[in-house]
Amino acid sequence: MAGSEPRGLVTMVCITCGAEQFFDQSVPSSIKCSKCGSSVFRQFATPTHPDEATIAQLEEQTRSMAYGDSSPDTSPDDVRDLGNR
Repeated sequence: MAGSEPRGLVTMVCITCGAEQFFDQSVPSSIKCSKCGSSVFRQFATPTHPDEATIAQLEEQTRSMAYGDSSPDTSPDDVRDLGNR
């Protein structure tokens, strides 16, 4: 059964200060930030062995990074509104 478990890297990002901790086996049930002592994290899983589901997920989440490309679903009015807050 261990061979069927997903393999990858889990990044835990501290909500308070942004410090990152990386785990490649399993994430402990209770962790504390080594920088600020917080115990609230956001979890990001990065697979290291691609399969069809992983590839589909990454393709859906990608966005263009080319210079001059507009953000998807963002109108010029939306961008102007950001400057008024």
